[in-house]
Amino acid sequence: MAQKVFDSPAMRETIRRLIRSRMAYRGFEYRDLARELAALGVEQSESNLRSKVNNGSLGAQLFVYILLALGQSSLELSQVEEILEEIRSTDEGG
Repeated sequence: MAQKVFDSPAMRETIRRLIRSRMAYRGFEYRDLARELAALGVEQSESNLRSKVNNGSLGAQLFVYILLALGQSSLELSQVEEILEEIRSTDEGG
């Protein structure tokens, strides 16, 4: 039976790593991300963002707004695949 990729622990971890790496690159803390999101008209508290990002459980709209707030002009799916494969190989003991 096929695993539900859209709701897998590996994909949640992939999303978390992707956002956290972009935040680190920009030198952002969650308060900075909340401020940038507010400038885009998206109200999210610092603690709410931390929880959603750390759980990797955020909707597609918020994910896109976060990328915009972080100044991400594009997203290479190969980067997402790389992270996902790394997590899967680690989970499998490889």
